Amino acid sequence: MQKTDIKCLVPDLPDVAEVLPYLHEMQANRWYTNFGPLNQRFEAEMIDFFAAQGSSGLSVGTFSSATTALELVLRAMQLPRRGRVLIPALTFPATALAVINAGLEPVLGDVDPDSWELTANDAQAAHSDKPFVAVMPVAAFGKPVPVQAWQDFQRISGVPVILDAAAALGQQAVPTDLITVFSLHATKPFGVGEGGLIATSDTQLLARARSLSNFGFAGTGGVVQQAGTNAKFGEYYAAVGLAQLKRWPEVMDRRSAVNAAYRQRLAPFEGRIRLQAGSEDFTPAVFPVYVKDKAKAITQAMAAAGILTRHWYLPLLHNHPALSHLEAVKTGTDVKTGADTALKACMQLEDSLIGLPFHGFLSDADIDRICQVLEQQL
Repeated sequence: MQKTDIKCLVPDLPDVAEVLPYLHEMQANRWYTNFGPLNQRFEAEMIDFFAAQGSSGLSVGTFSSATTALELVLRAMQLPRRGRVLIPALTFPATALAVINAGLEPVLGDVDPDSWELTANDAQAAHSDKPFVAVMPVAAFGKPVPVQAWQDFQRISGVPVILDAAAALGQQAVPTDLITVFSLHATKPFGVGEGGLIATSDTQLLARARSLSNFGFAGTGGVVQQAGTNAKFGEYYAAVGLAQLKRWPEVMDRRSAVNAAYRQRLAPFEGRIRLQAGSEDFTPAVFPVYVKDKAKAITQAMAAAGILTRHWYLPLLHNHPALSHLEAVKTGTDVKTGADTALKACMQLEDSLIGLPFHGFLSDADIDRICQVLEQQL
């Protein structure tokens, strides 16, 4: 087996010494889960975190993962059972699984060929043809979702929008009139190990979702008011989250420096590779590049050189056996066959996207080596 010298992702979590004071506090409290003091403080500090970025008037709830947060907020919205929810076909399977687990039907939409994200314009066209009960745009690869377009869509259509911004915490604007969900998984830029956040101004909706995360208990009598599950965020993870908040500027400085180094090193390849549209304006969660029809060959060359790569978010959702039955939005007619077409842009990306190593511990020498292998295959 080829030795891997350069990893694709390396989590950037606090050292033990940074977390230890919170663990001592947890031990003194003898409170380890069930919305404990550290959890409450972490939620309050995340509200301040968003406010410092210009998003005030929010409430924040913690969950065991972003997947359970998406599922439970959909359930808390009390949408019609089996209702159709539009999601992009280019996303991590958790987006679709959360919709299914909430008793709803995911419908796959195409993405913009440049931003690689579902657009509000395409959602409006699809909704006008066959309505949806909700739409879930995804911050693909950590690229912030353009909130104004989705606010306009929600206002005009009346269809609720849930932003799956799993990988975009710290980058994504969080408007009060949309529901936003983030991941705290170890591989995300703001990682704590496991966990998810819901940010919303709808306190009643958040209370229902929180109740669902605690078996459906509500009130002081320990009575199940709705059929819930166990998806709470433990005090251990809250401890890591509080430590992570303190070091977040340092984490982002490292990631931003790697991003800048990549962009400089890849500049001579313009025309032979393509980066995600708008990537100059944010620091991504991962680093996909478009190399037309060459992703497989580059993957093999990188592996031979001891460099680990990934193919986010491939295969496309409908190519997973468990999701092959999902409906896709028809977007036109093939001029040669006359057949309906769907997911055209997604399919063009399928053999052409490759995720290069991206984390805060890459050196300039690492980046040079990665780009040298890439250049040999262009």
